[in-house]
Amino acid sequence: MNPVANLLAGALALPASAPSPEAQLGRVEVQGEAAIAREKKTLGQLFKAESLFEKFHALAPAAALKFKVYARTQADAAPSLELGLLTPAGRRPLVLDAEDRFVVDPAWRQLDERVEIRSRLADGRVTWRPDIRTPGVPEGERRLGDLRLQCRVAFGSGVARGTDFFGGLFSFAIDDCWDRDWSPSNFADTPIFAVTLVHGERRLTLSERLLHGLRDDGGPKYDWGYSLRERMFRLPMGDASWPDDTRVVFEAMDDPPTPPDPAVQALKDDWAQAALGLTPGLTPAEVAQRLGAASDDTRFESGRRLQRHLHDLKTPAGPVQLELVSLFDASDRLHKSSLRRLPPPRPK
Repeated sequence: MNPVANLLAGALALPASAPSPEAQLGRVEVQGEAAIAREKKTLGQLFKAESLFEKFHALAPAAALKFKVYARTQADAAPSLELGLLTPAGRRPLVLDAEDRFVVDPAWRQLDERVEIRSRLADGRVTWRPDIRTPGVPEGERRLGDLRLQCRVAFGSGVARGTDFFGGLFSFAIDDCWDRDWSPSNFADTPIFAVTLVHGERRLTLSERLLHGLRDDGGPKYDWGYSLRERMFRLPMGDASWPDDTRVVFEAMDDPPTPPDPAVQALKDDWAQAALGLTPGLTPAEVAQRLGAASDDTRFESGRRLQRHLHDLKTPAGPVQLELVSLFDASDRLHKSSLRRLPPPRPK
């Protein structure tokens, strides 16, 4: 058996306490608490993150490294994060900025790498990410190279995982940061409705399948869930055809809807025209009467609901797959919708 297989076999054999019962909202499974501690990090993990940041800094040469703590399970818990450094001399408060971020204090290098940083919230209530941003990027956007570097730092150091009982080896044995169609989880600054890659005249609105954990099986192994699910997105991070200075543009759930692509508007298809004709205020049942049952139906902790319909049609240029994404408010009234043409699947 090869080393990676041995590692995985050992991981599966590790005993773990059972997660707490999962809550349900509609048809959505909301993430349970993990058996692995999430809320504590060690100075060693932060120092490892700094080392990786320097190693791959060419991805975002003007960016700086900060660390961000997220309220994972209850949005109203964010004011209670209260991080502290647990030194032998006692707990030292760690001051966060207005975005719940901090930087490594050089004086920490004098401490044992096993010293922990903890929140006062119960375990499972927070999750961590590096926060790497190039100055001057407009609000509501990120730079793709920043996110590529952030992924490498986050999942190579253990900052984005639980306790680093694999010593970091697991992070590199299964490294998804360069997958051309997928990436580990990222969190936007606000709840998102759409994510679009923009470079020059080239644009690609990502499938909803890469947002909000839609393609994931769920379970406590994921760092996102509850409050963070509305903000979670994945990217085709390893697709080299998108350079590092590609803009990652977010349409927030509360933003006005983006006009449909002219090529989609021009489609001579009854289903497509019905989808384009949806108006705010419709109920999910009324949408289903016009377009059929949704392929996916997600209700968030906020009460908002998101549905996804898929439709295949034939055109003179070949088959086309359309994706309709509909956002409903907490009263189950349509807030906005978007009809998107999905790119053809990559050849295997």
